[in-house]
Amino acid sequence: MGILGKLFNNKEDNNPVQNPSGGTYIVEDTFKLNDPNDLVVVGQIKGTVRDTDKVYIEGANENSLISIIELDIFRTKVESATDTTVALVLENGNQYGITKGTVLHVKA
Repeated sequence: MGILGKLFNNKEDNNPVQNPSGGTYIVEDTFKLNDPNDLVVVGQIKGTVRDTDKVYIEGANENSLISIIELDIFRTKVESATDTTVALVLENGNQYGITKGTVLHVKA
């Protein structure tokens, strides 16, 4: 805590600033996993995505949400990603016909 904080009894905020979830994800490639239903998509997120978020396909009903099981950046598991290339593991993603160029929207 700085000198002014001590003088005016301000508490220091140790919580990092978190961007709200939401954004657009453009699929650049897809991969199947050992589980034939799950799908890995690799692409660019414009905005923020978290491992607890869900996505929906552009043009589809917003109620048709697909759960994100895991996020990876350069083969490292992360809890969130903002404005970067990230791999998403989508639960039962194979059933949605997601291919290169598909646009997904993040919903918290």
